[in-house]
Amino acid sequence: MRYHFVLNGYLQNCQKLMQEMKSFKETYLSAVEEGVTYLYCQSEETARQLNGRLTENARVLIAKEYVPEVVLKVLEELANPEDLYIFGSDYAGEELAVRLGARLGGSSLTSVSSIQIKNGTKAGIKAGKMVYSNHMEAIFRMKKGPYCIGLAKGLTKAEPYPGQMYIAEVHNCYEYDAASYIIERSFEPVEQEESLEEAKVLIVAGRGIGKKEHIALLQELAERIGGQVGVSRPAAMNAWLPMNHLIGVSGAMTNPSVCITAGISGAAAFYAGIEKSKFIVAVNTDEHAPIMKNADVVIVEDFRPFIEALDKILEKS
Repeated sequence: MRYHFVLNGYLQNCQKLMQEMKSFKETYLSAVEEGVTYLYCQSEETARQLNGRLTENARVLIAKEYVPEVVLKVLEELANPEDLYIFGSDYAGEELAVRLGARLGGSSLTSVSSIQIKNGTKAGIKAGKMVYSNHMEAIFRMKKGPYCIGLAKGLTKAEPYPGQMYIAEVHNCYEYDAASYIIERSFEPVEQEESLEEAKVLIVAGRGIGKKEHIALLQELAERIGGQVGVSRPAAMNAWLPMNHLIGVSGAMTNPSVCITAGISGAAAFYAGIEKSKFIVAVNTDEHAPIMKNADVVIVEDFRPFIEALDKILEKS
């Protein structure tokens, strides 16, 4: 059995995915034979611009835009039924891992944080992922190859090997008419914001702040202190901010220097997204909220008086 990485080169944070994959490789794959990196992207130039490499050789899958059917068609032809395929923690990695495993009659699992490979693959491999709102780790036996896994978000990072990856093969995907069922498509440019995962100061709003209009108060504060604003799942589902501002296991896994939560109860699935913060300030009217036990500083108060007091301090400084 060999392991292969499948990397999304269409993403701006592709380098971050490489760091997560490299750390996973160092931790769990030292005794497994190295395969190749499958990089799906717009051009060979994209591949050459990446800093570092995960494996000695790479196969580049080129298409003008990301269409899952096109990528799956090529991977389906190239995949070895005995091998392990490791996809990134991004949206595409999760989808492709499941669909490729199903197409080839193999096994798939997403949000994987650990793996065990012993005595070949006759008995399959074991993969671990967090379950029950991040309270427990479950170990799953994957019985049949190819084994397709998508990595969990927020894994430890390690710098890839220095130097550029050697492009052993280039597969031009334009010949595949996999998206012929699409009658019409359009693309709307979205203003790119700094990733929440890279924020040094993070303010997170929960349903406890009362209403959508109060988000503006937190955004003003974030702008003053050079931070960014995220939301809990209930706030995101109420459309207080777009889903790319969601914090937690279903959204961004952050590690800011300072994290201020306002109106957050602190469910385990949410807390997993901020637990790597160096300093947590929790503002909540409920002194028994779970977040209070995990914060460095607790303020039992409505968030608005807290913001007013903080504004006065900032004005003096």
